[in-house]
Amino acid sequence: MQTETFYLELSESEGSHKFYEVIVEEEKVSIRYGRIGTDGQKSTETLADFAAAKKYAEKKVAEKKKKGYEE
Repeated sequence: MQTETFYLELSESEGSHKFYEVIVEEEKVSIRYGRIGTDGQKSTETLADFAAAKKYAEKKVAEKKKKGYEE
């Protein structure tokens, strides 16, 4: 089974601390996000194959990094 995980955090000056986690398992991409210390919200997408799922996940991670999230 092919699996890859990306985990990012964002700490803002006004005190909010957030996380963004992307897990790719075969053709499924699970995204979990919210405040650090909570379970957060979760969504899942199913794509054609692992390569398509990984590309989708990398795009989502890049979008968050542009907003200031870090590994």
